Amino acid sequence: MPSVRAGSVSASVRARLGPVSARARKASWSVQRVPVRWRVAYFVGVAILLVFLASRSLTSGSPSDHGRSCPHATDLSGRAVAGVDLSQQQLPCLNLERSTLSGSIQESDLSRANLHRAQLQTLWLNHVNLSGSDLTDAVGESANLTGVKLEGADLRRANLRGARLEDVGLQRSKLGAANLRAAGFTRSDLGGADVRGAELAGASFYDSNLRGARLDRAKLKSVVWSNVVCPDGTKSTADEQGTCDRHLTPAR
Repeated sequence: MPSVRAGSVSASVRARLGPVSARARKASWSVQRVPVRWRVAYFVGVAILLVFLASRSLTSGSPSDHGRSCPHATDLSGRAVAGVDLSQQQLPCLNLERSTLSGSIQESDLSRANLHRAQLQTLWLNHVNLSGSDLTDAVGESANLTGVKLEGADLRRANLRGARLEDVGLQRSKLGAANLRAAGFTRSDLGGADVRGAELAGASFYDSNLRGARLDRAKLKSVVWSNVVCPDGTKSTADEQGTCDRHLTPAR
């Protein structure tokens, strides 16, 4: 086998790397010619752009962020939908994900609907069946719900700040981390509902049922309890202060 001298190998490597090293030195010299303030501005701009893109991703949700929907459901997702078009309709499993609903919806069956991230601000719902629906991350500030069925519905992280709920059925619904600040519940049934970690400061409950409801870590500052069945089954009127504050642990 012929011998190979180390010197010849080194010379060969240097010959191959020579042009690359020259280009690298030239690039480095070009960068050094750019004023320092321009280089700093460039990197700051890149950092700001990355932060902006990350914040947009967090606020708008990722493309894979979807609610629960039924196969072959009518699809109205991402649209502006007038409530009158949905009134007195039988549309179970309707897909309204990220849609904006306005006006009022009367006497409709929208059970198991997908309302994930839907915009429902100031919407009026009158005797609408939304049982089993997905309303995760929906925004319904100042909405009005009368005679609405929401049994088993998923309203986690929904924003219902200032909403008015009268004769609403929320049995076994999921309201974890929902914003219910200053919401008003009248003759409504939250029996067995999961309200853990929800924001309820300033909310009011009148003639309503919370038997078996989970309120762990919920924020309950200044909540009004009036003639309410507390989570442990005690009537708020039986408490000397007319409150559920000491009766928040569901009865076994």
